[in-house]
Amino acid sequence: MATYCLNAVIPPDRFDLLIAQWQELGMLGCEELNSAEGLQIKAYFKDESSALQAVKNLNETGRSKNISIENIEDQDWDAKWRETMKPARLAAGWWVSPLWLPPPKSAKHWIKIEPKMAFGTGYHETTRLAAQAIIARKRQIKNKRVLDIGTGSGILCFVAGLCGARSCVGAEIDANCRENLAENLRNNIPAGTIDFLIGNLDGLKGCKLFDLIVMNMLLIESAPLLHTVAAMLKHSGLFIWSGILTDEHAKAVELADKYRLSLLSEKKENEWWCGTFRTIKRK
Repeated sequence: MATYCLNAVIPPDRFDLLIAQWQELGMLGCEELNSAEGLQIKAYFKDESSALQAVKNLNETGRSKNISIENIEDQDWDAKWRETMKPARLAAGWWVSPLWLPPPKSAKHWIKIEPKMAFGTGYHETTRLAAQAIIARKRQIKNKRVLDIGTGSGILCFVAGLCGARSCVGAEIDANCRENLAENLRNNIPAGTIDFLIGNLDGLKGCKLFDLIVMNMLLIESAPLLHTVAAMLKHSGLFIWSGILTDEHAKAVELADKYRLSLLSEKKENEWWCGTFRTIKRK
């Protein structure tokens, strides 16, 4: 059976969206390559119609170039992917990988994530930035309540749990993540309580306010949720906002200020930015 490889150079800020769309098309795997022109990807599909639909997604997104499809010899993609996969380092001593791929012996914390359809395997800069921001506030969130909006694989809930959070809720609108979240929860035994909600944030109405809210999402997706973040965050609570491109961070800070969220610290990795905010009172 033939396999089709889609080659393209894409805008980095559209990577997450495209991967989500292609996973729904049954993408077999994806390679990321750094090039002088931008983010070069190779995405593999089992049939030509899926590959052509993926090209349509690229054209709708815009700003993609060097697009081509090639017919290649079929391979055992699962075996090939496992051969090339390595544990992901979140921070010093913190590692992420599946059960079948142990981290280095020097690892102090091992978060076991089975990389399937859910976003958040530790390989993307936005996940690392958010995790590092949580770890940096470890003392402040000990025995506190945490909410992770757009939890994906649940990885940031597991980070918060290892940092001593009393309880964590991971909210995810994509029902395709349900099975992966359940598997990851079985593989990671938290010290506190971790629960996952599939659906929008209306399902949390009536809940007690949170001490820390984390949101790792693109600006276009996360900005409309700032009013909900502000409403669900305790006074002097912390808000960690990742998934923001560096050239959009000034806009993010400005938007956050409108909801009484004051920037405390920030960090960048490549073209991505993450900020830690605190709720403040208006004079």
